[in-house]
Amino acid sequence: MTESVFRLKDIFVYGFGLLTVFSFLWGSFVFYKKAIESHFEDMNILDAIVISAFWAFIGGRIVFGILNWGTFASHLPRIFLITDYPGIDRWGAVMGIAFGIGLTIRKIKAHFLDWFDLACLGILGGETIFLTGLLVLTRSFNYLILAILELAFFSLFWQMEDKYRTYGWYRGKRNSARSGLISGFAISFWGISSGLQQILFKEIRNGGVLWAGLLLVGGLILVYIRSGRTVAEDIKNIFKSKNGRK
Repeated sequence: MTESVFRLKDIFVYGFGLLTVFSFLWGSFVFYKKAIESHFEDMNILDAIVISAFWAFIGGRIVFGILNWGTFASHLPRIFLITDYPGIDRWGAVMGIAFGIGLTIRKIKAHFLDWFDLACLGILGGETIFLTGLLVLTRSFNYLILAILELAFFSLFWQMEDKYRTYGWYRGKRNSARSGLISGFAISFWGISSGLQQILFKEIRNGGVLWAGLLLVGGLILVYIRSGRTVAEDIKNIFKSKNGRK
């Protein structure tokens, strides 16, 4: 991922950096388009993009540095030398985006999940571009599988975003459904893709498997909490259906 794509005088442009920029631009466009359709204010949207980009970079580099502590421990300033030591951790970047969204909505007193639903679409769109680029750079068939999976779920969530509030199973007995379904399903999908990536690249570790499982289950729990359903009612309906069969 550090192979240079082309050179401008004394400046090397690396494939990883180029992919990161294109992925960010596409993800930002996806987020902006959906946010405009949701009637968010232009300036608030742009603030969210800029602030989230900053914290995504900071979070991604910090987590990358922690996970590669042996490289940076003896000389911490290396973490700022992204061309010499390229790498941004995926989960650190996602947490940075969430933090940036949180800072933005705090000023306008909006609901976090209203914005993070759309941010998740942007992240998924950006990841699709990034994985496709890695396929071209590395010529690894594994990235093709991951890119196709990412594109499929991005397309699915894109279609669901403006319809899911009408889903009866999600709305339950509420008059209107709450946001959060896209966020929850996106988190669960990241758990699935993380597990698949470990299998494809034969990097299965206990910590990685645990993290993938937590994402999968945590996302589903978020969807359930945000839905209009309750545990008591669902248990009651289960017993009703069993008694009906008898």
